[in-house]
Amino acid sequence: MKQRRNCHRSPSLRCKLRRAGGFTLLELLVAIMILSLVMTVAFGAVRLGGRSWEAGIERANASEEVRAVSDFLRRQFAQMIPMFMGDEGVIQIAFAGDRNSIRFIAPAPRHPAIAGLLVYTLVTEEYAAGQRLVLSYAPFDPGAGDLPEAESDQHLILAEGFAAISFEFFGKRAADSKPAWHEEWQDDEENLPELVRIRLVAMSGKGNWPELVLNVRVEELS
Repeated sequence: MKQRRNCHRSPSLRCKLRRAGGFTLLELLVAIMILSLVMTVAFGAVRLGGRSWEAGIERANASEEVRAVSDFLRRQFAQMIPMFMGDEGVIQIAFAGDRNSIRFIAPAPRHPAIAGLLVYTLVTEEYAAGQRLVLSYAPFDPGAGDLPEAESDQHLILAEGFAAISFEFFGKRAADSKPAWHEEWQDDEENLPELVRIRLVAMSGKGNWPELVLNVRVEELS
């Protein structure tokens, strides 16, 4: 007891060394709290960086999907064959469309099992998670009396996860009419449309796609 009072009143080198040899409980608690705060901030920064990285990857993937689908459809519509078809005096253009489907004729892609022309059907299809954009194709029969739908197992799911998909058509339905947007384009029209617009409304929480406006190969029908 006497030695402790002496250390408090006039600390000697021995007392200083004894007190410097450890930490008090209060000092340990403060150190632990500071360390906890530092670790919390560090983990928060790592988590935020990870989320930012994932969001960037999702945006890049979405942009790539938009570009791929847009380029594919532009190529198909640019290769569309403008032609009349029909028999028994009934003449139709080889194109038909409404808000939910489009039918047209275009060359087959470069594939050893497919040759000649194909009839394509681009449709909006309902499935468990919303709507998706599907392209079906089948060999085109020139002897057919009208433009058939591509009822075939050969199909491509171009994009999915949408709340709504719709098609619109721009052009002159007849030679003496003014060009305008229409919700349908029947096969008994005098002309092909000049443009096809595809509206894609993404599901909640997903980024919206831009409108796809596609040029149709407009040439003199033969």
